[in-house]
Amino acid sequence: MKRLIIILTALWSLASYATPSVPELPEDACDSLKCTKVMKSILSGFNNTPHVVSLEPAVYSGSCYHLGDLNPNHEHFAELMIDQLEDGTTYFSSIFAYFYPQNPYANWDLSKGRQEATDYARQNARIKEGSDASRVVMLNSEGAPAVVYYMRQDPETKVIYYITYGGFGPQSTKIFCTMSKNP
Repeated sequence: MKRLIIILTALWSLASYATPSVPELPEDACDSLKCTKVMKSILSGFNNTPHVVSLEPAVYSGSCYHLGDLNPNHEHFAELMIDQLEDGTTYFSSIFAYFYPQNPYANWDLSKGRQEATDYARQNARIKEGSDASRVVMLNSEGAPAVVYYMRQDPETKVIYYITYGGFGPQSTKIFCTMSKNP
């Protein structure tokens, strides 16, 4: 019996080590202060806006900055869509654009967002609401977290502060975005 308990404890330890848990809020998003001023400003907006995102169908777009392999001072862009399936299930879709001179998503509406959303997003990208933030956890083929999207929204301006973790550990990429609701 003792051997069985030891074996089960060892297997549980290995399983919990292999699949990192996903915190409700981003942890050490600036990797001990390696962020640029713009990233720190977006993180401050996130930290000072303790509200979940609206689940009303809408498209948002805005500027993003990457902490990882890309120049952290170069502005990139993203589109974020929150939508509902016919059965009422809410899902999330996001697309990033790199090295564009201006926001290619600025004029997207729900029709265009729905057209560009993937079936994978429709089936797997569910928004989880915490007490004061929203997140989406995308899993890899082994069932471990691959990409995590953290979001908070200002209820008055509708601005979404959006922080993405692409992987975990020293090779991870973090993306800091400020998203405005498209007209």
